[in-house]
Amino acid sequence: MHFLALLLVCLLMWCTPLRRALPLDIPQLWVAFAERRIAHRPLVGLALLLVPLLPVALLQAWLVTQGWGFLTLLFYVLVLLACMGRSDPLGRMTERFEAALARGDVEAAALVAEHEQGVLGGDSADVLAAMRAVLVREILHGYVVTVFWFVLLGPVGALGYRLLRLRLAQDAPAGEPVTALAHALEWLPARLLAASFALVGHFDHVRQVLADALLSWDVSADDLVARTAEAALTGGEGRLADEADSGALADTRTLLKRALLAWAVVLALLAVLG
Repeated sequence: MHFLALLLVCLLMWCTPLRRALPLDIPQLWVAFAERRIAHRPLVGLALLLVPLLPVALLQAWLVTQGWGFLTLLFYVLVLLACMGRSDPLGRMTERFEAALARGDVEAAALVAEHEQGVLGGDSADVLAAMRAVLVREILHGYVVTVFWFVLLGPVGALGYRLLRLRLAQDAPAGEPVTALAHALEWLPARLLAASFALVGHFDHVRQVLADALLSWDVSADDLVARTAEAALTGGEGRLADEADSGALADTRTLLKRALLAWAVVLALLAVLG
């Protein structure tokens, strides 16, 4: 059921206007509602933030016990769609930035990066590396971690992480329980994504990065995936992307697509064996 729901969501996002998930961001509305009532009360805020998990968990368990396959599948698909990232990191997310670079207008590219993604950098190489990190983080936060916990826990896992990530996007203080819990949920998926970069990119360079960071609890998920993606793209011969995609971040998108394909193969094997 989990794999079928995931497959349907991928098809819907790929072939329909739902490429950026559902038009109405219900988790975001709840986070905004909760934030207005939890100022300076971290534990109470975390509890209120995760209140939607209770009805979702109860409905999930009830549908499974009733054996209503179609309704269960529909419920899984709707919740997963609501929890997926709302940007388009494999498509037009960095289109304006890359167009400015293609024109040779480095200043305009830097302004676009700052305005759209909050990226501040020095020279063009720094800005490009920062934008590459933005794409990788968006794949991690918006898709990989969400799918990982959906596969393990169903809709309740995907929704729980999505709520935490939306709260963090609103500049939650580093010491809040939300930050610690999100770090815990991202720790393993980030390392699996980094390992997939080794499989589809420059293996030796990624292995060197992972040697010290793989089992370290203190290395953040964002930092790990950004460093391993950079390593995976370093030292290879030729471009990863085909000639049709000539953007400055084309190789990064190709790396991410290949990494996601590796994930899809593993999930398909687990579905067949399970």
